Amino acid sequence: MTLLLGLLAAGPGRAEEAPGRPPIPLRVVGFYAHAGLFAEFEEPFWAREVPRITDGRLLPSIAPLETTGIRESELLSLIRLGVLPVATVPLALAAGDDPELSIVDLPGLNPDMATLRRSLDQWRDHLASVLEERYDIRLLALLIPTTQVVFCREPFTGLGDLAGRRIRVGAIGQADLLEAVHAVPRMMPLSEVVTALRARSLDCAITGSLPGNRIGLAAVTSHVSRLPVNWFVSAVVMNGAVWRNLPEPVRAALATGLARMEQAVLAAAEVSIEDGFACNAGRPRCSGGSRGQMVVVDEAWAEPQRRRLLETVLLPQWLRRCGADCAAVWNRIAAPAQGIWARPVP
Repeated sequence: MTLLLGLLAAGPGRAEEAPGRPPIPLRVVGFYAHAGLFAEFEEPFWAREVPRITDGRLLPSIAPLETTGIRESELLSLIRLGVLPVATVPLALAAGDDPELSIVDLPGLNPDMATLRRSLDQWRDHLASVLEERYDIRLLALLIPTTQVVFCREPFTGLGDLAGRRIRVGAIGQADLLEAVHAVPRMMPLSEVVTALRARSLDCAITGSLPGNRIGLAAVTSHVSRLPVNWFVSAVVMNGAVWRNLPEPVRAALATGLARMEQAVLAAAEVSIEDGFACNAGRPRCSGGSRGQMVVVDEAWAEPQRRRLLETVLLPQWLRRCGADCAAVWNRIAAPAQGIWARPVP
């Protein structure tokens, strides 16, 4: 809040007019530390790259989300209020505030990385408009940390084998998918999953292939599926007033730098996903985690199954939360490519 008030007090344009002005501090809340995105990309970018590309005008400090004491559901409100100037917000977890923000990462929407890239291109402008018009928040980048896959204690061959199993989920869209295949979703923080699996109060968990390995799932589960449930798309966002009161050269440098980071993160995600599977299976090429002895279930989305779930369950459930206006948004942006048209759901 101090930064926001200081920038507002300066007034539009005054930062450019005062070349002797001291560097601008900027508090940033990043992604989760266990995912790799924070240490490999976010921390170096904000702590080292940003001071360099802004000629020392901007001096950020950054901390991973889990060390801040802030809940994911609070991020948008805190950024809107200016309490947090900048944060990386998992869009599926912001859906409690605004279900429309989760559409780009709806389970079943993006069966592979190529489709995900197209979805990001399709939805980016709309997401930016929603954030700006409803919250006065600036969208700076969309990051893809990893895919979300299913780990289980007992053998399974795919989604069809999950009926009756208690499965940890991190977002409501994942719960919709599991209920559709007659599994039992359990909303639970990732930090509690290993204990719950050991205690047999949980049968399976959804998380990333490499993050799951890093928290110890290879020691308490036997099988992991390659099927991408969704991708945990996350948005780097900034309070609108803070953005507008930054000097124009600083805004330009940030935009360029974050665009480069977005592409680097996307390319690295493909590598880290495969590294996660290699580590869980105990293969020699494992480099980012611990070698396990898991069976990797070679499952991909079957197109008829994906379309049926999307059309009859996942899209209608999203519309129930999102409302009639979202049906029009879907039909304008996604329906022509998907061949699935939305209707308002009572």
